[in-house]
Amino acid sequence: MPSPSFADRSLGAFWGLALGDAYGRTLEFVTGSAVRTRPVSVAPGDFMWTDDTHMSLYLALAILDQPPGRLEREAFGNAVGRRYVEWMRDPLTPSTAPGGTCLRGAAAFARHGDWGRSGDRGSDGSGAVMRVCPLPIALQGEDLSRGAYVSSVVTHAHPNAIEAAMAAAHMLREALETGVFDAGVVGRAVEGLRGPWSRGGFVADALEAAVGWARQRTGDWLDEPAIPDGGGGWRSASALGLGVAAALRWGEDFATAVEKAARIQGDSDSVACLTGMFLGGAGGVAVLPPAWVGALPQADHIRQMTARLVSWSKLLPPAPAS
Repeated sequence: MPSPSFADRSLGAFWGLALGDAYGRTLEFVTGSAVRTRPVSVAPGDFMWTDDTHMSLYLALAILDQPPGRLEREAFGNAVGRRYVEWMRDPLTPSTAPGGTCLRGAAAFARHGDWGRSGDRGSDGSGAVMRVCPLPIALQGEDLSRGAYVSSVVTHAHPNAIEAAMAAAHMLREALETGVFDAGVVGRAVEGLRGPWSRGGFVADALEAAVGWARQRTGDWLDEPAIPDGGGGWRSASALGLGVAAALRWGEDFATAVEKAARIQGDSDSVACLTGMFLGGAGGVAVLPPAWVGALPQADHIRQMTARLVSWSKLLPPAPAS
């Protein structure tokens, strides 16, 4: 069987994000033993995604607003700000459980139009990392680093949020290019976080803990306290770390990995969407459960948006290494 193409892996990543998001939606805020057993309906009408997918689609539009060529930071920052304001005002948004920090960042940009100071410097919530999927489909190298930085800062300007967005974007780009998501991919992201991507946060610690935990292969569920900051994915470092841990541990089966990622005492949809994104990005559409895809709202729209991102990326010259 031929290896999936970059375009197929890109669609696998974007659909994988949305599938994990939809699976985790009804488990978020469920506590105690119920989070391990509560049924999740994967049926049309019930299987709806949240702001994780919704904001990713608006971030994709901000990328497509840019002309071919090197990504210009100010122009992209303004485009992201404008698109997030549109997201905030979208009639669908209130039903997608939008995050408070994301809403405040968009509202701040709407007031003063300065993307560099619209984000909350004290917030490292998962909102910055949950939506990175469109960036590595369209960008690479230094452009990808710049795009991840900007997309975070518009709403989340905390060092951990920026680091998580950059690391997730580069890990997904490598998975899209190679068809592999493993400890080596994560290790190279840790090197980046210890080097040029460092903003003084602890996302590298979270990723190292994720790799170490996954190698032990103990326990039937994610060990939330084992991943810094131990907060169950509500903050960016633990969201990314837990998503990576689930992908590494149960990555041979998409549905199992997403379920394990979602059934936590924390940010179920964001952790599960990251797991789904990485596994779909590495394996392509073929690894996704067909029944889940069939129940996914706006699946065709996500397909079309992904195709536009892939086509847009082909107009760019090769980017230098970050």
